Amino acid sequence: MMRFPSPLRRGVLALAVVLGAGVAVSAPKQDAINLRIGRQQVNLTMRAEDVTGQDFQVSRKGEGLRGRTAVGLVDVKFEAGAVKGSLGPALVNLKVKRDGDTLQAEGGFGGRPATVKLNKDSLEIYIRDCTHRLSAREAGRSYAGPSSCNAGSVAESEVWLPDAFLEASPEEKVTLLLLAI
Repeated sequence: MMRFPSPLRRGVLALAVVLGAGVAVSAPKQDAINLRIGRQQVNLTMRAEDVTGQDFQVSRKGEGLRGRTAVGLVDVKFEAGAVKGSLGPALVNLKVKRDGDTLQAEGGFGGRPATVKLNKDSLEIYIRDCTHRLSAREAGRSYAGPSSCNAGSVAESEVWLPDAFLEASPEEKVTLLLLAI
């Protein structure tokens, strides 16, 4: 029986440990909206009272969201079929509707056009001149696919949605997706 030299065995073991740790680190947090868009990764922890992450502190109060994100201060109210308010100095005015099992939103978000289409099989978002067309990896929970703004990037975009997100109102879902991306 041929044995590998001791330094080679240690190197292979070290590589296995590093690769195993990489898999553990990349697993989604179960209570968070996990996004990887291009080379950027965002984890937003959702609790009953707020949604938080790096550069993202938003309170879930009554029928709206209020706080700050990397794109500006947010103060929006949810109405039946609509989201109205402000993002930074610009207005938010989205119309939200269900068409069968598809949640759709369109309108202005932070002074720019935005659309969202979400169902168990796909997630499409247009925001800040970027289109994200993601297909379900796990129906209604995990999505992955190309984004127009990271076409030169090697990594595809990924979104993982926690139970707290799935239980939110349609208006809150589209608002959180647009704020997170």
